Amino acid sequence: MEKKFVIRNSLATDAFQHPQTRNIYNMCAIVFVGLSFYTLGREYLTTGRVTFGFEVIKASFVHLDKAIFVWLCCFASACALFFIFKVWLSLRACTGGLATVFDWFGFLCLALYYFYSFRLVTDAIRYFNFNFSCILIISLEQPRLLMKVHAFVRTKASEELPRLSFPNYLYFLFAPTLIYRDAYPRNKTINWKFVAQCLLEFVTGVFALTFCVENCFPPSERWAQKFTVNEVLLVIVEIIGYAAILLVCPFFIVFHSFHNFFAEILQFGDRLFYLDWWNEHTVNGWLVKNDKVVQDWLYYYVYRDFRKHIYDNALLAKLTVFLLSFVVHEWVVFCCTGGLVPVIFFVFVVVGIPLTFFDIPKNILSVVVFWCSLILFSAIGFVFYTLEWYARWKNPLEDPTLWESLVPRFLTCNCVLKI
Repeated sequence: MEKKFVIRNSLATDAFQHPQTRNIYNMCAIVFVGLSFYTLGREYLTTGRVTFGFEVIKASFVHLDKAIFVWLCCFASACALFFIFKVWLSLRACTGGLATVFDWFGFLCLALYYFYSFRLVTDAIRYFNFNFSCILIISLEQPRLLMKVHAFVRTKASEELPRLSFPNYLYFLFAPTLIYRDAYPRNKTINWKFVAQCLLEFVTGVFALTFCVENCFPPSERWAQKFTVNEVLLVIVEIIGYAAILLVCPFFIVFHSFHNFFAEILQFGDRLFYLDWWNEHTVNGWLVKNDKVVQDWLYYYVYRDFRKHIYDNALLAKLTVFLLSFVVHEWVVFCCTGGLVPVIFFVFVVVGIPLTFFDIPKNILSVVVFWCSLILFSAIGFVFYTLEWYARWKNPLEDPTLWESLVPRFLTCNCVLKI
């Protein structure tokens, strides 16, 4: 069954129209104002000046111009692939009995394009020595563009008489969906008030994340000394409250504000970017509902294609989806920290996959346990990723071997952690 696009709002957009749920939105605004006053007061009383988080944001976007250049290269390659694919279709139509050979040749070229796209982006991040925010933007944008390329090629290659339109393809590259269609349901007008609201929510969310980072992590001068195991555990306990904000806030600013901003600008009608993930009590349910845009792509182009063209087994197809998602997430973390920290591996493989085989009853206890576990793992991940980043920063390796890249640096460098 193919995905049907219809004009509809995001769940939060409709929910915030009701006075009862609007109060939740107002409470979040109150929390942000209170957090702002706390941060400003604390900063002024301890340092005698107020930066309002701008120094952290400025430091995070060092070499932003070079990051934009790398993104433009990724975008240009995605655009160039449209014309390469068009030439491939023309040549394939003239080959007659050699169509199968051209299919395998095209598949091989596409696989090499995916591989070297990841490789070149990784090399560019290391060469320009980007800071965290620039790395995060590039490492998330590259998989997004590749998923869009794959969706376009997969859709058009399966049509008997494909009709290619570059404006449609260009619209798809910016539209907040990963499922390709030649046309989507679109709104007739642009609500500029809603556009301004989404932009304001996005900026506010960025500052909220900045305040959390400034308050929950130890100051940079503290990292000049080594942490004991007990001190690491203490940091994890201390940031658990902030971890909840660091878990929910990125979702809101990306999957709600950012997606709705582009959807409204492009008059894109179907805005069901997520489902009610806050009511979930299982890892599988949370993953499916948290990011419906990516989950749709995984279902149609990985899960369903695996069962249709490789082997019709639901379990193997599901494990393939888990494996692909895990590899891409680990690649993003590897780009950001410079090393491999197996927190996502533990959550995805050790915890996530086994729990999918158990039918956990939904009740208050299961929901509370799931969310407490999710927040705890988030806090552990934030601390371990920070340890790895500082370890790689304080004791860099000139030409690391494969083993040195895979083993967490904070366990081997003896410069961050006392063991």
